[in-house]
Formats: sequence, C-alpha cells, structure tokens
Amino acid sequence: MESTPAPTPARAFGPARLTALLAGPAIGLLVRYIGPGGLEGPAASVLGVAVWMAVWWISECLPLAVTALLPIALFPAMGVATTAKAASSFANEVVFLYLGGFLLAAALEHWHAHHRIALNVIGAVGTSSRRLVLGVMLATAFVSMWISNTATAAMMYPIAMAIGALFGPGEAARSQRVALLLGVAFASSIGGMGTVLGTPPNLILAGAAKELAGVNLDFFTFLRFGLPVTLILLPTCWWLLCFVFHRERIELGAEGLSMLHQKRDSLGRLEGGERAVMGVFLAMALAWFFREPKEIGSVTVFGLTQLMPSLTDAGVAVIGGITLFLIPGRMRDGGARPLLTWKEARDIPWDVLLLFGGGLSLAAAMESSGLAAQVGVWMGGLHGLPLPVVLLGVATATVIISELASNAATAAMGMPIAVSLAHALDQPPMLVMMVVGLAASVGYALPMATPPNAIVFGSGEVSVRDMARAGIVLDVIGILVVVGVVLLVF
Repeated sequence: MESTPAPTPARAFGPARLTALLAGPAIGLLVRYIGPGGLEGPAASVLGVAVWMAVWWISECLPLAVTALLPIALFPAMGVATTAKAASSFANEVVFLYLGGFLLAAALEHWHAHHRIALNVIGAVGTSSRRLVLGVMLATAFVSMWISNTATAAMMYPIAMAIGALFGPGEAARSQRVALLLGVAFASSIGGMGTVLGTPPNLILAGAAKELAGVNLDFFTFLRFGLPVTLILLPTCWWLLCFVFHRERIELGAEGLSMLHQKRDSLGRLEGGERAVMGVFLAMALAWFFREPKEIGSVTVFGLTQLMPSLTDAGVAVIGGITLFLIPGRMRDGGARPLLTWKEARDIPWDVLLLFGGGLSLAAAMESSGLAAQVGVWMGGLHGLPLPVVLLGVATATVIISELASNAATAAMGMPIAVSLAHALDQPPMLVMMVVGLAASVGYALPMATPPNAIVFGSGEVSVRDMARAGIVLDVIGILVVVGVVLLVF
C-alpha cells in the first residue's frame, strides 16, 4: 500500500537537524518578503510557506505530520485563509478513504489473512530460485495493493530470508538471496501503484484532483492508470533481477517445498475470523469496483450508485471500516471477538492522514491565492516543447526528489505545480498530475528512498551497490512506463 515513513527514533537537536529547523522559516520568510517574479500579498506568503514546508519535509528535521500542520498555524496569521478554511482540507473525503483502507489493513494483519494470501501465491510457482523470486514478488505486490507497503515488506522479509537460507553457501546463493530481497523491496512499492489505496501519493493525487481540477478520481478510474503500470513494472523488475543482474539459478527441491508446506499448514483452515475478514475485504473491493455503472459495449453493468446516488469510494471505505467493528470473528481457542477492536485501530498510521491534509491545504492555498496561476505563467516557456519531453522531465524530477524525500511529501509539493504546468501547456491538469502522482512512488535506487528498501538493506545481504545498480535501471524504466501509460490511457 503506502510508503509510510519509518518511525524516527528520538534524537537530540544536533547541528544538521538544528540547521534544517532554522533554514525552513529563514528561507521561507526570505522568499515571502523578496516576492520573486513580482509576487506579493497572499501568493508570496503561500510560496514562502511552501518553501518552508519543503525544507522541513525533505530534511525530516521534524515528523512529516507536524510539518503538515503549518498551513493551519501560518495561513491565518499571514492573511491567506481563515483557520477553518486552512483546516478544511484535513477533512477531505480522501482522508476518510485512506482511513477505511487502514482499518481494513489492520484487520487483515490481525487475523493473518495476508500471510495466507502470500504463502498460497509462493507455493504455486515451483522451487527454482527464479520461480521463487517471481512468487514472492507476486505475493508482495498483491498484498501491497491493500495494506501498507512497509507492513508488507516487514511481513515478507522473514519469509524471503527463510527461503533464501535454503539456497546454501557460495556466491551464486548469495546472489539469489539478493534478488529475492530486492524483489520484496521493489514489489512492495510497485504493487502499491496499482490501486488508489496503494500509496499516499495516489491518495494525495485523488484529493488534489477533486480540489484543484474538479475531477472525481474514483477507484475504478485510477485502476485504468495504476494497474497497467504495476502489470508492466512487476515482470520487468523480475526479469531484470533474475536474468540481468542475478542470472544464477538454484533448485530448492524437496526441502524448500517442505518448508513452504509447513508454513501454510501452520495457518490451518480458512475459518472463523480470518474467513470473515476476507469476506469484508472482498465485499469492499467489489463495492469500489462496481460503485458506478460500467458500460461494456451495449451492456450496462449495475452500479451501486443506481441505488445510492451519493455513495463515494470514501463512503464504501468508512462503511467497511465500521463493519469490521460490528462483525464477530471466532478465534482458534473457540472464543469470539470483533474483527477489529480499537486496540488494533489506534496503531494505524494516523500521522499519514495529517500529512494528506497538510498537502491538500497547501495545494488549495496555492490555487486560491493565485500562486498556481503565476507558476503557470513562469512555465510558459515550456509550451513549445513536445508534450512527451515535458512529461519525461517532470517524471524524472519527481523521481529524483522521491529518492531523497518522502514520496508523500514529494506528491504534496508537486500537485499544485503540476496543475500550473498543465495550464501553461494548454493540457488537462489531470494529465500532468497523474504523471507526478505515479512517479512519486518510483524510488528503487537508495536504501533511504522507501521503508521497504531500508528493511531489506538492514538484512546485511544487500549492499548499496546491489540496490543502486538494479534500482537506477528500474527508476529509468519506471519513468518511461509511467509517462507512456498515462499518455496512452488518458
């Protein structure tokens, strides 16, 4: 699902952190009072706050969610917006769509339903090292479409390590373990690109589409863009890992099959609470897919909005989330409890919801203050360039930033700029916004680029060189795929 920032341990205000903390407001206020390009009034103030937030987000000198609160604190003081207006973006319906997704993910994890999905996919592919890498990647990508990619990588990491240990000693075995672990990291991010729930950039894109472009980017509409990207990148990534960078091949044989069977058998039959939560999961997925009627040739497939015209994807998510607290699930000891309790719910990443709100609040202020229109004027020189060239440049810049900063922060900063660029190019805003939203999730080259990368790097099996040489190639391919798919589908 999303690239949730890894928890940052408490640390002292060292020189680097203190410098970043001071640089944010210093540079932001300087920009505010210089007013580049003749900016003045609210537009100059919003640009100053945007620069301030960018410095703090990229340096991560404060938790990302804390930085996201700056619009509520600063916009009223600067005369940009009232507190109510600045805070209204934090209640955007997309925030509640992701909240429902988080609750579903928490229930799937509690009942270990995601383990069963993963092990069944892996067990179906065979026991050669190449097939196992493929199986692990397929399972990882599918699970990551629905739950946090950090949680997905943390779940798949020990499974991959256990499989990799069976490869034995030697350089060929180590090479295959590296392919397996990189497969977990990369597939966690690639899978999240497939659905609107998959990563924070996808949700930020959906929220910005509504606020800045007046477009309702629902589950099915996003699927038309995100799923092809996943379906192209996933096999491409597997081919690169197993046939270009790690070409050795090892057979696990009976011992490997036995280990996988033991892991699956330990889960027992699909019953009780696990079966119930899988039922809710399936019902929510179908409701998102069939929320609106679908035209297939001369046939119209029924949509839920024919019965409930005001139903949105966020409504489906919240209904599903509430249902998890209502339906009882039978435990293995014979007792029963709700499929989800507040004990699990309070551990979902609430900070990501604040991050969404802050990004959307900043985007709305850039639009209402006239800053977005001015940025579009500044970008007018790009009008004569071929559209694919401009989009490739936008995607490349987005990927470079997302390698160094949170992908959610990258998307939040990029959405208003994407709208301005689209106006300068006389193109639909959604065209450029979609490129930025998807490209923000492309980050495979560095251990700090995503939590899944950091998780597998911590194994000690994967070096920075291992990750970078495969990741840089995949970054380039990801840029081309994102731009190509958006141009073809749009």
